Amino acid sequence: MGDLKQQTVSGVKWTTLANVNNTLVLMLKLLILARLLEKSDFGIIAIVLAILGFTEIFSNLGLSIGLIHKQGISQKQYSSVFWINLTLSIVLYVLLAMASPLFARYYNEPSLLNIIPLMGLQLIFNALGNMFYTFKSKDLEFKFIAIVQIIGIYAGTILTVVLAALGFGVYSLVYGLLAQTLVQQVAFALDGFRKYPIAFHCRLREIADLLKIGGYQVGTQVFDYISNKIDVFIIGRFFGMEKLGVYNLAKEFVLKPIQVINPIVTNVATPAFAKFQDDLPKLQSNYLKVLKLLSTFNMPIFLCLAIFAEPIVAVVYGYNMMEVAVFVRILAFWGLFNSIANPAGILMVAKGRTDLGFYWTVVRIFIVTAAIVIACQFSIVAVAYAQTAVAIAFLFLYWRLMVYKMSFIPLKNYILSFLRPLLISAALGVPFYFTTLISDNIIYQFAMMAAYGLAVLGAYWIFDKDYLKELKTLILSR
Repeated sequence: MGDLKQQTVSGVKWTTLANVNNTLVLMLKLLILARLLEKSDFGIIAIVLAILGFTEIFSNLGLSIGLIHKQGISQKQYSSVFWINLTLSIVLYVLLAMASPLFARYYNEPSLLNIIPLMGLQLIFNALGNMFYTFKSKDLEFKFIAIVQIIGIYAGTILTVVLAALGFGVYSLVYGLLAQTLVQQVAFALDGFRKYPIAFHCRLREIADLLKIGGYQVGTQVFDYISNKIDVFIIGRFFGMEKLGVYNLAKEFVLKPIQVINPIVTNVATPAFAKFQDDLPKLQSNYLKVLKLLSTFNMPIFLCLAIFAEPIVAVVYGYNMMEVAVFVRILAFWGLFNSIANPAGILMVAKGRTDLGFYWTVVRIFIVTAAIVIACQFSIVAVAYAQTAVAIAFLFLYWRLMVYKMSFIPLKNYILSFLRPLLISAALGVPFYFTTLISDNIIYQFAMMAAYGLAVLGAYWIFDKDYLKELKTLILSR
């Protein structure tokens, strides 16, 4: 058990290093590209990535989740998984390329005819390395994963910026993302083929148990992905590529804390939780610790985005993109409440209850879609408000239908795990919001932002000193 704890702590550190580095690189890339590309370019790539992400779900039938959950995998089984993944990816790529004219006509965007088949190559690249990435995660080898991700993002970012400066427009984003994916997946594949030699063997019967878990996971991912991306699909149709580009820049920016901070913990916790999946008290206590840890970081960050939306957007995207700030302020609250529900995937994999995720997401997709379609009848800003309202409404319903069924964690304990960081961040956020109205000077605004961060840290120290000391010990431990 000591080795597991040491591996987990090491995994958290390496994942933190990779996520922080990658976020800084992506922010630098956005800072440059926002001044070199058109708003519509960001809208086009948002549509393409949404389509591609949906297609990617079907490429391995959720078998990666089954590989993490199952503790003993034979060569024949993982060889079958590899060939099924590769075959499905090739078939899906062909179907995607054939469907590109339909998407081009639907969005009245001719460039999609060429960009979709080009970006679709990611499906095949991912098929080469995805399974080996899963094995690395399962074995808690996050140092290797971090190094590969860092190298990949630097390669993709450098190529993107160079091509954008040369006038390649939206294609600079396309080629940069392809380069990043290719570098990363080839690295995972080369290392994986050496450690896990693939046999020319493929039988569905031998991986039936993996398919059972993965099948529900695919269903869950399909509906979950649609519910998360339905706004992108609909806005592109209702309001056009330029407005979609503005909205999606805000949404993707707001998602960064969840995409950066949460995986630092969840990517390591998922395989770790699977190892003590039958120890309910340990599962409960550790899940509540995960929620508290993530909330301690996420809550002040999301409130900071809402309070200081204008100066942040001015620096990251430039003054010509200030309309993004309206959506950042609204969607920050959407991101805040989504961040609480996000870690439940740990429990689904650990307990093998992907069926619950599927049933929940079926309900969620209809509610989210209805809310967004109705909001589109008013304005694109109404869509952002609708997203936030739904996220708030789902918070406690999600606990009852998902978290409680898998862990039997009482509602009181669930709320207390994130309540203190939320109250502290919100209580301090109100007076600091009014300080932003005094002056729009960018230096003053960022000084107030720093003061808000220090005030939150001070409040944490006053009201939860023991936890901060425990957190410091964890971070500094070897």
